[in-house]
Amino acid sequence: MNKSYNQTIFALSTTYGSSAVAIFRISGSKAGEIAKKYCKIRKLKERYVHYTHIFDQNKQIIDKGIIIFFKSPRSYTGEDLLELHVHGSIAIIKKISKFLSKLPNLRPAYPGEFSKRAFLNNKGNALYYEGINNLIHSETENQRLAANRQIFGNTSQKCSTWREKILKTMAFVDAEIEFSEEVEKNNQNDITNEIKMIKSEISNAIENFNVTNSLMHGSNIMIIGPTNVGKSSLFNFLIQDEKMIVSDVKGTTTDQSDKSIDIFGNKTNLIDSAGIRVAKNSIEKEGINKTLETINKVQKFILVLSPDSLNKQNVKSVRGILQKIAAKKAVIVFNKADLKTSTVKFKEWKNEIMELKSLKSISISCVKNNNNNNMLIKIFTFINKHLLLVDTHEKDYYFSEFRQSKCLISIYKNLDKAIENMSNLEICNKYLRDAVDDLDELFGKHDTESQLGTIFNNFCIGK
Repeated sequence: MNKSYNQTIFALSTTYGSSAVAIFRISGSKAGEIAKKYCKIRKLKERYVHYTHIFDQNKQIIDKGIIIFFKSPRSYTGEDLLELHVHGSIAIIKKISKFLSKLPNLRPAYPGEFSKRAFLNNKGNALYYEGINNLIHSETENQRLAANRQIFGNTSQKCSTWREKILKTMAFVDAEIEFSEEVEKNNQNDITNEIKMIKSEISNAIENFNVTNSLMHGSNIMIIGPTNVGKSSLFNFLIQDEKMIVSDVKGTTTDQSDKSIDIFGNKTNLIDSAGIRVAKNSIEKEGINKTLETINKVQKFILVLSPDSLNKQNVKSVRGILQKIAAKKAVIVFNKADLKTSTVKFKEWKNEIMELKSLKSISISCVKNNNNNNMLIKIFTFINKHLLLVDTHEKDYYFSEFRQSKCLISIYKNLDKAIENMSNLEICNKYLRDAVDDLDELFGKHDTESQLGTIFNNFCIGK
């Protein structure tokens, strides 16, 4: 273990702010000594709730609360670990933080350092701790379900099964090499079929990655369309707030705005954008350029059209938009349905641009339905069905992090190479070994300090 992990660390594990209870964690060899010296406990019992005073270096009482001591290795980190449960006063939190920071051989923890130490002490693998982090940051029910399956479900077990199958296949390949004259010839076909089965399962995991990643970290949905079609009105309606200025003046929205909302358990980041047209001033032009840049990054779109926006210039701009998002997910919201010509004009939009007929659409009026809960549910249902829907009961393993995706792709490529080199079993076995190494990296077994930083640095301090 790195020398820095021999140091005793501390952190506030609950949210900073006024609350009934605040919890500090202290992990390392000095944890027990701190409990005895500054809580005046002569006989420190393991996993026992001690109700006691907590003193500072000057023997002045800071607070009275609960302390719990966990003896190594039976603790979250695998080290001696002390928890201080005190009153959640900001003044007390500041005082204890200042007090602990002045103790010798004790330092504040880095983000995710408690979990990182637990990982290094074999309390869990990298997949498990990534799931823990996702659970902590979950905001919706679907995120909670997916994170739970990452932690308590079949994600790690699935990887272990793949690893065992590949190792078993390697044993058969070794037998083929060692006893080539005695082993039946159809064994190579059996080996190939076994590798193909594993490869197929990993391919499914790779294909599901983008969906799972969006589920865990939120889907970006960009609202796009010509000027003055009511994009900002739709944005305000969906977030149920007057965040964006709405006006009949074209080009009112000159910059992007975004807001995270929960749509039936799916975290969704809505992005309002400047209308696409030939800009009349430098500020609007900058907003339109930003819109075009974001279109290249986002995968899901709501195209807003209105009856009064149907003209040659807008038809041309919408055709350009559709070309840019042709391989992506998109739906149409026909806005301003309260206008008398709306039904006819919506049909004309589809006749002018045939590609619109292949997209799912819904007609609304943000003016009439601004406070209509039924309409909000209706459009949420529409967006969820056609842009967001994920069946969280479909499988019990999830890969949601780019690090995991990179490992899965590498495993797939190595298995592919193994099949390609079946005529040369030594090379075939080399690629199978590389696939096993990739699986070990998925578990975090071969990760360097910098790679571990990628996993744990985005954890909150105190976890």
